[in-house]
Amino acid sequence: MWNVEAKRKGSKIYYYAVHREVLPDGKVKFVYHYLGPRYYTYVKKTHEDYNIDFKGAIEELEGFPRASSYLNDLVVALKEQMQTGTLPSRKAIELANAIERLAGLVSELRRYAEAKAKEEQEQARKMLGGDNQ
Repeated sequence: MWNVEAKRKGSKIYYYAVHREVLPDGKVKFVYHYLGPRYYTYVKKTHEDYNIDFKGAIEELEGFPRASSYLNDLVVALKEQMQTGTLPSRKAIELANAIERLAGLVSELRRYAEAKAKEEQEQARKMLGGDNQ
């Protein structure tokens, strides 16, 4: 069984996955696996122009998928930069090209998601004993 623990060090909070291990002599040992800080503040400083909070591994555990969060934050930042006229043309073209490549994955990603959802439902049904009916 795993638990997640937060430990404060100075003004920052760091997260660890913790599990209990029983040693051969019967003693109990707690093993800590570092997951990272809630937000990667140093990386964030190098990406301030997009105003995106880079999240640590703990975000995945709390049900916040990082990739979609980053993309949504990027949409907001790009719209703001276009409205204020602060997005340089070279960067705008590079981003447009990257977004076109991402957009090319939409249909494939949706088909994958649908197939994967069916697979997961089937696995859940089997685990619940639904295939014995």
